[in-house]
Amino acid sequence: MNGAAVCLLYLVMIFLAGARSGYAQTQEPEGERRRLCGSVVLDYDYDIRFTATERRLLCGSPGVKAWENIPLRQAQFHMLNFLAARGYHNPDFRVEGETLYVKPGLPTLIKTLRPIPEMPELEVENFWLPRGRPLTPDELNAIEQWASAKLGRQGYPCATVATRGDPVTGDVEILIEKGPLWTIREVQSDPIPGVRGGMLDRYRAFDIGERYDSTLLDISAARLKTSQVVVNALYRPICKGEPGVIEQQTLAGKPRLVSFGIGFDSENLFLISAGWRNSRWSETASMLDVSMSLAYPLQKILTTFDWYYLPVPSHHYLKTYARVQREYENRYEARSIKGSIAPAFAGDIWGIRGDIYAGPSLQFENTLRKDVPPNTRLLTMDFGISGQSNLYEYFSYQAAPQSGYHFNLFASTSDKGVASSVSMTTYTADFTRLWNLLELEPEIWIFGVRGSFATTRAGPDTTPEELPPSLRFTLGGSQDLRGFGRKALPTEGPGALTKAYLGAELRLNNSLPYQLQPFAFADWGKLGQEALDLDPTLFWSPGLGVRWSSPIGVLRFMLGHGFVSGQDREKYEDVASLQFYASIGEQF
Repeated sequence: MNGAAVCLLYLVMIFLAGARSGYAQTQEPEGERRRLCGSVVLDYDYDIRFTATERRLLCGSPGVKAWENIPLRQAQFHMLNFLAARGYHNPDFRVEGETLYVKPGLPTLIKTLRPIPEMPELEVENFWLPRGRPLTPDELNAIEQWASAKLGRQGYPCATVATRGDPVTGDVEILIEKGPLWTIREVQSDPIPGVRGGMLDRYRAFDIGERYDSTLLDISAARLKTSQVVVNALYRPICKGEPGVIEQQTLAGKPRLVSFGIGFDSENLFLISAGWRNSRWSETASMLDVSMSLAYPLQKILTTFDWYYLPVPSHHYLKTYARVQREYENRYEARSIKGSIAPAFAGDIWGIRGDIYAGPSLQFENTLRKDVPPNTRLLTMDFGISGQSNLYEYFSYQAAPQSGYHFNLFASTSDKGVASSVSMTTYTADFTRLWNLLELEPEIWIFGVRGSFATTRAGPDTTPEELPPSLRFTLGGSQDLRGFGRKALPTEGPGALTKAYLGAELRLNNSLPYQLQPFAFADWGKLGQEALDLDPTLFWSPGLGVRWSSPIGVLRFMLGHGFVSGQDREKYEDVASLQFYASIGEQF
């Protein structure tokens, strides 16, 4: 072998040795290293970004004499903490001359969660979110917050929770000291100006003597804020001293409030609302509310007064309201004035917030553009009952419906000649039921069902043709059959005397970027031209949509197509089509 060949072989061996040593060499292939500054060089497999403050602690601050040069060991200490905050717990460091070389390695991912002591009631196996994420202080804090909240719902408001993560295996231990199981025995509260003591107890979702449940305390605070009796409210357990004492903290503010809002959806176009409310009208915290809403098909002015007439804390009140309304629909135009007064009761029983009332109402209705009497007078006896489960109410306040149910029942009757121009009886019912499928925390799959049924029966001395549009029913639009236009069914006349609707929706949560929530739905409905009788024609509409909890409210976009089965299908070809809906604020 000649000298040139020996030299060439020697150079090849040096190159191969350098390639095998990889990280030990000062010169790395382009793209495997990133020089943060003159003194810190980072090898990385993932895109690790440092904040401006972190860079100053690693590389120094030019122009600031005390921080212009950072000792390499100090930079290594800071880098160790910064990488640990991102889940990199096993980095390699090497100092060569005046340069710190850093190889972060792979991040440690959370593998298992284990409560100590074992607590099957914590159902930690359903808390899927941290698993597979980098083991970071933020993730450990989130696990502690979840465990504390879960223990609070189970009656342990003063539990102590800590976490301990293994940086090698990714196993996390949740260290729990439950403390005593609480029964609520006292609520301490400051007086509200102008309100007698105990009057706001009617907003509580819990009773003295019940087991502590933080969900019920959150609902109680949300009720107070929603009613606007106070500006803000908070229930807080007092962990020092004897168990069972809760502090109610409120910010009273002014009793009068003016509100204004603007919205949009593809059915009503613009939506404008304004209101004035006095939430502490009397020492019993009676409530007077005047509101106005404007949209293209509906304009309404409504005044309500909930009078708590008893001088002691009570759930009984007198529900009164007066309404002036104008409807501008394709099939008719109607103007109406209605007033009502009814004794009512609102309270909690068996985990349900219920409201029940019964009383007379008087309505004058003027109808244009259809073959119905232009003027109708109704003196009716009304009965209504509504309710919602605690879970439905809790998630509704968070604009995140995922579990529970609510329902509304209403009945009204009138006799011709007793200040009424027609005799009739009408019944309506609607409900919504939501399930968190698989009971995961946070939820992934939400399945919901909603439905309604309504019918009106004309009295023996009244023909169906005499009934005004307010006693008739339609289908179509985002509230029921989403594959048909708004109130497009029936295609003739002012409306049907009976309707039935059932809809189902499956939504995906907490899985896509930007909190996008796609969903699929299907709706079914029937109409009938006689009381308590449905025609054989079936209307149905499948579709897809997406929901997004944006900073300005919940946005929903839906695309559905209508179909008709049974008799007279040709009659509905023009209205069974592709429909697009967009809305702000609609939950489900």
